[in-house]
Amino acid sequence: MSTRRWVVAVWAGLCLVGIAAASALNSGPDTDKPESPQEPVPTGTYVVDCQEIADDIERARAETERQRQEALNPSGTPTYQGGATATDFLVPEECADELEDRGLKTH
Repeated sequence: MSTRRWVVAVWAGLCLVGIAAASALNSGPDTDKPESPQEPVPTGTYVVDCQEIADDIERARAETERQRQEALNPSGTPTYQGGATATDFLVPEECADELEDRGLKTH
């Protein structure tokens, strides 16, 4: 076998290996059941501390209100530093009652 044929044979083999590897990576894991579009369900137990979450939200809102009041304070040196901060809290559904009782639930 000449060198040219050997190089072509090795190149073709590498291409086939690459195609097989890409196909294996794209196919994903083999499962007997079809994929469902639902979110994964946590396995094991976990405890949600709704009071702690509500406390965190109250602290964040109080801090934001304090900073807003400082920025609006006409006495002394202006404290406006520019910029804005937005915070999102993802809260488990089982904490909805706790947030509603404290008046923290917004839509």
